[in-house]
Amino acid sequence: MSDHAVARRYAGALYELGRKSGTLTDIDSDMTLLADTLADSRDLRNVFSSPIVSRVKKKSIVSRLFGPKVNPLTRQFLDLLVDKGREHTLPAIASAYRTLRDEQEGIIEATARAAVALSPEDEARLKTALEQKTGKRIRLKVKKDDALLGGLVVRVGDMVFDGSIQNSLAHLREQFGLDNVRKN
Repeated sequence: MSDHAVARRYAGALYELGRKSGTLTDIDSDMTLLADTLADSRDLRNVFSSPIVSRVKKKSIVSRLFGPKVNPLTRQFLDLLVDKGREHTLPAIASAYRTLRDEQEGIIEATARAAVALSPEDEARLKTALEQKTGKRIRLKVKKDDALLGGLVVRVGDMVFDGSIQNSLAHLREQFGLDNVRKN
């Protein structure tokens, strides 16, 4: 079975345990903490993926890093992963869990690249417009992109809304048959 399929199974099992125990909110926070910690620490990822580091040592690391910070159910889940030799799949499990929760809550992720930093009000307006366009709740990530001359490029799932100056100029060149004109 692929790591992706394993991750989905474990994420689904954790979700069901959280739902039945009424601790989904805690587990959501725990999985975000785990994903962020693993993303920020190459050393921790290396420990979890190393066959040389013993399970006892890995459990000790889990206990010290996450023990007091996570729900007991999450802690038991982490111990189970180590016992089963699946701790290396934790980043994939955290991602699969987030995807599952987003599906359950009707949330989709959107990324926006902007030529200039957007104000909080502009971000809120963009988020509202995307929610109206998609009919879903949006988790919006906005990045300033110095490569853009102006405007905004938004990706929501497989859809791309390109309101950049480069795209507008490309359309004008196409409309006027100026494809051979320099594109800078």
